[in-house]
Amino acid sequence: MEITFSIKYHEKNELRVSLSTFSKESLGAELSNQLGNVELVDVTLFRQSGDLRANWNTLNRVVVQIGRILHENPDCIFYYYCDEINPIPKMRDSHDLTPAEYRNRLFSILFKKGASLFPKDCLIDDLITIETEQGVAYIHLIYRSNLTDKASIIKEELNKLAQK
Repeated sequence: MEITFSIKYHEKNELRVSLSTFSKESLGAELSNQLGNVELVDVTLFRQSGDLRANWNTLNRVVVQIGRILHENPDCIFYYYCDEINPIPKMRDSHDLTPAEYRNRLFSILFKKGASLFPKDCLIDDLITIETEQGVAYIHLIYRSNLTDKASIIKEELNKLAQK
């Protein structure tokens, strides 16, 4: 799966969303075999242009698009890493959160909204937190409940990688 779409909001502000299947080579033979026909899809959201924080209406449009894609691709597990690299524009100091923590909280709120739009899909948001030297890494696996066993395999693999 290779899907990219953009959402424009306010003047000169644009978010780009990219969904890309992890290759069998990058997953490794063992994990790839364990997943069978299930695709692990990296979801990346980044600011294409502008410096305004996305409003709820814009984020809702992103959620609906991603939800439709997951609905149409039932054998996919979406992987979203809350990055620490890119600052969040105009984030209030009162939040006292790292960018990754902020994205994690925001993503959880958005997931609940998105899951309510597709109730028959029985979507699950499985949060994985990994302690690193740089801080806490937040990874979300989003999948249908019938893929829980495959998501557990991915989660176990991520935890093994974090131990190295």
